[in-house]
Amino acid sequence: MYRLWEQGHKVIIPHRISREDPLASRLFSHCFYSLMNRFSEVTYPDGGADLFFIDREVIDILNTRIHPINTASIAEVLRLGFDPYFYGYERPLGLNRSKSRWSFRKKLRLAKDTFFSSSTFPILLINRVGLFASLLSFGMIIFYLYITVFGNHEFWGLQVPGWVSIILFITFFGGIIMLSLGVIAEYIWRIYEEVKARPGYIIRRKEEDRKPRD
Repeated sequence: MYRLWEQGHKVIIPHRISREDPLASRLFSHCFYSLMNRFSEVTYPDGGADLFFIDREVIDILNTRIHPINTASIAEVLRLGFDPYFYGYERPLGLNRSKSRWSFRKKLRLAKDTFFSSSTFPILLINRVGLFASLLSFGMIIFYLYITVFGNHEFWGLQVPGWVSIILFITFFGGIIMLSLGVIAEYIWRIYEEVKARPGYIIRRKEEDRKPRD
């Protein structure tokens, strides 16, 4: 990685081509990186990556402008906008077969923090589910009123009067509540992004103003 840095690469990230980890670890890793690449703002290389080699310029930006908290540092490095250099490697199972201190609980916590800090998918999911439930129940309410007024009163096959209308109205207002929570979450997410104070752009080099010629 040092030689690649000498060639001018500011961000060098090795990614795993293959790994001899237990099956559960491989499945968890595959699910995590698939979710991140599909539903987040960060694009990981195939096989995932944990290590990186970065230039002093990138380090200064991370220390002074980003302040990564409750997330993976590599996710913040990938979001900076530098062109990363990826190269693959094979990771065999280590000779030390003792139990790792990096437990599944710690992995799950890091995955959760990293995903929620860089993805709006949960908010979009709440919005879409709430909108779908509201529209579906509203359509069923219209259909119920039409059947009740112009059609067969025994269409629903229910002996309890008012049961259908109660369920439809509960579903409708439940969808409205979910949609409202999604809208509130959108505003909170924007506040969260502003509080993190990530730079909108990065100035890589400044040139001194040239004096006009006489």
